[in-house]
Amino acid sequence: MHPSDSCMNLWRRLWKYLLIAVVLYATVFLNIDRIRTFSTESSLVQVIETPPHPNWSQNTTYSAQFKDQRHSYQFVTIPKKQCSNNTKLQITILSTAGNFEIRQAIRDTWANPNNSKHVENNDIRISFIISAAQNEFLNSSIQKEIEKYDDLIVTDLYESYELLILKVHAILTYKQNFCESADFQLKIDDDMAVYMEGLYDSLSEKKQSSVDAISGIIWRNSPPVREKKHRWYVPMTLYSQKHFPPYIDGPIYLIGKNVIPKMLDATKNYSQWIIEDVFWTGILAKALQIRQINWANHLLRYVIELVPSRLKCLNGKPLIYAVHNMKGPQMIIDGYNKLTGVKCQ
Repeated sequence: MHPSDSCMNLWRRLWKYLLIAVVLYATVFLNIDRIRTFSTESSLVQVIETPPHPNWSQNTTYSAQFKDQRHSYQFVTIPKKQCSNNTKLQITILSTAGNFEIRQAIRDTWANPNNSKHVENNDIRISFIISAAQNEFLNSSIQKEIEKYDDLIVTDLYESYELLILKVHAILTYKQNFCESADFQLKIDDDMAVYMEGLYDSLSEKKQSSVDAISGIIWRNSPPVREKKHRWYVPMTLYSQKHFPPYIDGPIYLIGKNVIPKMLDATKNYSQWIIEDVFWTGILAKALQIRQINWANHLLRYVIELVPSRLKCLNGKPLIYAVHNMKGPQMIIDGYNKLTGVKCQ
């Protein structure tokens, strides 16, 4: 081998080692902040020094047990202000970590104690449920939100549509452990505007609610989707019937306190579903023979239904309790104003 060839091979090896060193530096040192964030994510939402409830601890683990899967989760933090002896309705609003402005619009309108005597008196207890954020900035903002409003239930569940069934499990588990005496649990999405007084009044009407029933818009004869790429795909191995049993529309449903422990216990007999409302209010409701009460005359599914012909009165009170598909904070505000602005004789 020519001496010049040996020198050339030596330089090539040196350049190779130098390149490896540069890549390692870029990977480790330039991403050190990201590594630190990842390693400390679980501690970003701080522990509340004074436990808000004797049943609560950050170390308490709850289990969602299905026939084919088991999920353990924790409540990272819960509101300090809890249900009282006079709390009749607990409302838990499904939200996500980044929906700050939407939560604020709800706080400013239908969840505001200045706009509802029942919220002010704690007859109704309102909280948002979210999953812990995956980055430091969001978790820092959530911590400030907790300190200011004290209305967030934060879990360590992974945030995804496919696991929404677990978030509802957490809602019902929270109800059983921290607000058991309340007669009703309302599960509601954060894209709804609500006429709170009408909703609360319905709790005293036997035709509208029962501690042994589920209330909401009832869907009947809905066929399962069999296309594998569809988000609501249901394989024959999970459910082989031609139609789902009657179930309650997912954006809002009211569950009586007597059926909640039965539902939580019954999950172990069924495989895990993706379609949360079909599972909780249809599959389990049928198996447990839970009565369903139809609120189709009192709920609007789309903003285009906010028209005078729908916003009428019944027995001197506004007919509509809530409207769905309010996309963004301004629509929530506008929808609330329309629902509460109905003039009844």
